[in-house]
This record gives sequence, structure tokens and C-alpha cells, in this order.
Amino acid sequence: MSDLPAATRIAWLLVAALASVVVALLAFMLKRDTGTRRSEAVFVAGTAFAGSMILCLGVLAAAFGT
Repeated sequence: MSDLPAATRIAWLLVAALASVVVALLAFMLKRDTGTRRSEAVFVAGTAFAGSMILCLGVLAAAFGT
């Protein structure tokens, strides 16, 4: 990814962050539907965000090479 312009790298990082936010929101909504407390659902959403972001960054690193 180092040979890409800075604007392109930032755009791909924003796409990864937004995709991770969507995953976190879905995890929060699914967890709340089961009747759990909000604090537990937030913890699950945070874990989903972190896992998704790590996965996205790994895919970007593999696709564009660092």
C-alpha cells in the first residue's frame, strides 16, 4: 500500500472503518434483540468492530502489499 497516493490510502482506511462500524451496529442490534443488557451489547459491538477492523486491515495489506 506504500506505492499508493496518500489520498487513496486514506479513502481505503475510511472504507474499512465504515464497514467495521456497520458490523458493530449489526452485532449490537442482534445482541439487544436477545434481551441482554445494553452494556453487554456494547461490549459485543466493540469486539465485533475490533475484529472486523483487524480483518479489513489484513485484507488491505495483503491486497496492496506494504
